[in-house]
Formats: sequence, structure tokens, C-alpha cells
Amino acid sequence: MIFSYLRNMLKWFFIFTFALPFAAFGQKKIELKNRFLGQYKGEIPSYNIDTGEKIMKVSSSAIYLDLKKDDLTLTIGNNKLHGTYTVMFKAKTYFLVDAKIDDQLATERLIIYKRGRKISRDGMYPQPVTELKKY
Repeated sequence: MIFSYLRNMLKWFFIFTFALPFAAFGQKKIELKNRFLGQYKGEIPSYNIDTGEKIMKVSSSAIYLDLKKDDLTLTIGNNKLHGTYTVMFKAKTYFLVDAKIDDQLATERLIIYKRGRKISRDGMYPQPVTELKKY
């Protein structure tokens, strides 16, 4: 009885000693190359908001994105927002980026295309998807 207990404990010891570090360090941080960093600009198309009482039209506005190595600055109209980002996924043709803006609960979702020098921004509902081009 005690030998089976010790054998079982030895098996779990080896699993935690050798297998767990491989699983913990299997994910490596994905960083954007310098060619993807820089300044992007675009325009958020006009859209409608249903306030419950009436439907309001929001006019289009310019959007600027300054993407740096460790952080980003998003300018929409007169609002300048600062935050950090992490690359969540690297696909064959794009990077999926999750941007955490300071003092906001929701995150911004960006798709950085490897070709074409462009970024697609998924706006928070009801904002439409916006395409930004590098300048």
C-alpha cells in the first residue's frame, strides 16, 4: 500500500518538475517589427445611435494612431487617448492586437496587416470598422 502511494507521488513529482515548466514557458511574447510601428490615419464613417427616444446621426471624424514599441496614442477628433498593447495572435497575413486604453474598461481590437501598410480597427458598438493607412 505504501509503495503504491510513493510510486504515485513520484509520478506526480516528475510531472510537475519536468512537464509544467515546458507548458509555462511554451508561449513566447510576440513583438511587432519596426516596419509596423509608426503613424496611421483614417476616418471613422458616420453612423446612427438609437438613444431610445430618437435616432441620432454621428458625423464622420478623423482618427490617428501613433504606434510605438511599448505603447500607442489614439486621437479621435479632439480626444487624445493613451494606452498599451499586446500582440495576441500572429497569423500568416496579420497580427491581432489588443490595446488597453488608460481609464477605459473595454479594449480596442486592432488587426495589423503584414502587407499594405494598413490597420483595421474594430470600433466599439455602434462605431463601424475603420481602416487606417500608414503615412
